Amino acid sequence: MKPEDETRVDETTASAPTAEETAAAENTAAAEGAPAPAENEEDYFAPVEVPLKKPRVKRKDLPPAERKRRNIRDIVITCTVCGVILVFFAVLALCSFVGYTGNYDYIENTVEALPEGYSDFEVTYDSDLGYYVFSPKEGASVKDFTVLQLTDVHIGAGAFSAQKDRWALQAVADTITAVQPDLVIVTGDVAYPVPFQAGTFDNQREADMFGELMTKLGVYWTVAFGNHDTEAYSLHDRDEIGDYYFEKATSGEWDKCLFRKNPEGVDISGVGNDMILLEDSGGKIVHSFVTLDSHSYTDGDYFGIAWKYDNIKDDQVHWYASEIKRLSEINGNAEGKFIPSTVYFHIPLREYGVYYDAAKAGADNAEKLFGEAGESGEKSYPGMYNDILFETMILYNGQGTFCGHDHYNTYSLSVTETVHYNIDDEGIMVPVEVTDRATAEYSASGTVRLTYGMSIDYLAYVGIANKVEQRGGTEIKVSMTDGTIALRQRKLVELAESANARFY
Repeated sequence: MKPEDETRVDETTASAPTAEETAAAENTAAAEGAPAPAENEEDYFAPVEVPLKKPRVKRKDLPPAERKRRNIRDIVITCTVCGVILVFFAVLALCSFVGYTGNYDYIENTVEALPEGYSDFEVTYDSDLGYYVFSPKEGASVKDFTVLQLTDVHIGAGAFSAQKDRWALQAVADTITAVQPDLVIVTGDVAYPVPFQAGTFDNQREADMFGELMTKLGVYWTVAFGNHDTEAYSLHDRDEIGDYYFEKATSGEWDKCLFRKNPEGVDISGVGNDMILLEDSGGKIVHSFVTLDSHSYTDGDYFGIAWKYDNIKDDQVHWYASEIKRLSEINGNAEGKFIPSTVYFHIPLREYGVYYDAAKAGADNAEKLFGEAGESGEKSYPGMYNDILFETMILYNGQGTFCGHDHYNTYSLSVTETVHYNIDDEGIMVPVEVTDRATAEYSASGTVRLTYGMSIDYLAYVGIANKVEQRGGTEIKVSMTDGTIALRQRKLVELAESANARFY
């Protein structure tokens, strides 16, 4: 044999493992979790049989001692979980109690009432007209009547909101004290019963806290409800909250609250539709302040997650038009000459966004007078559908609308428009959208102000507590001569300076 053949034989011999080496390798692989090599290809690809789980023994089949041990364990776990939950809610209730009672103490002991007799107007209820009426006090010489619009106060009155509630209460008190209005109209969202931010579902307690504040201040006031005043999950629905406001107002507890659920004998959509009238010293109606319920969510969006907001309904607008017509006739106005009015509600009309865009584009019929479109993208968040309030106000000498809802929007627009209309069987002018299939017999032109109020909110919008430019109120002067209006903002951060600001 050649030397090279010997080398080849040695290499072959070295590369072939012995039986002992093969068995050792298989044992090592099995110990490390690797599958043992298959003896042949068919064995390698054969399905692996997975062992079944050990069947669970039912508790009734366990030995008595084991069954008793498990029962005791489950009872301990259940009691522990329930105890933790009870402790959590007890702490929550305690924090809530401390927070809201502290704010009631603030109202009682810190807030100061407006000077006695500061207003030159008094209020009576006129049963013939069916409304509350402001008129000058005997001997008073007055040129204007002052309304302060507040909106989106967002009181939580719960465990998580005590500090922000205090700020909101103080902001309201400071603004009212600076303006000293004859009437305050709140355009919705007094309450904010959202539990993960406020710590409570109790929208009645939130309303009560605000009512106590207004009573302590000693100013006449009313409210138009917003979407947050009565959530689907809050403790009290719209009817119940309306009953609560009305009961407090008529019982004398809130002696200067003028809220009514609706005028007596009137069956229309919503809660809180009403009018408050202003008369001159001769008993002539100068102006009508109208509150309308703009409702809440719609189209199955019960919790407001999809931002599907409702609209003012046709029957509400018809009531507004028919009452302005009736009051104008009682007032002795010439035919077609209607008493001026302003309308207050929560959710903006679609016209707010439409005419803001028109004014921004330089349209001749729309002008931005003051304020900002502070919502992201300069957006407005109105009801989902068109309504006819704006057009009806053009026809019935409406001076302006005032809303809230979009907390960073504070702008005021002046809009001039021509409205086409027909007259129904009751003699009411009804706006018509003129299309190929609809025609109108008449048309008229007029100018209406569309104004966002300044919000108070410290709670609802994330981060809004640290923002300041949007917070305050809108001061509205109504001429006692002709019922026309002039406006200006009263920013919370410059209340003293704004006392000399220009009216628009």
